[in-house]
Amino acid sequence: MTTGTVSSRRRRADAPAPETPEQMKSSSYSLPPSLIARMRAAQWHTINRPDGHKNLSEMVRVLVDREVARLERKYNGGDPFPAVTRLPTGPSPDGAARGAELRALKRSRADQAENQPRKGSR
Repeated sequence: MTTGTVSSRRRRADAPAPETPEQMKSSSYSLPPSLIARMRAAQWHTINRPDGHKNLSEMVRVLVDREVARLERKYNGGDPFPAVTRLPTGPSPDGAARGAELRALKRSRADQAENQPRKGSR
């Protein structure tokens, strides 16, 4: 293991997280309710295990850091990816396609309902 300081911006993916905590920033992400329930249950039922997490924030921080490090090793030689200052707004291409499919399905159902004979009318 090498010695010396490691900048949090240029930390190698296989290096441990910095010892001095960064200031936390609250973020919001959408997750399926079933995943949230499983995550809460897993954290609670393993809180006192050696690899358990003291709270959900710590659990998410550890797991996301692990996945980001894996992606950095796999796709960027272990170095952090260049910063992204602005993400595109709106849905991803997959999200836009799903939205279009859902709107088409809704229109189709509305058309079918409109063409159904109404009860009591002859």
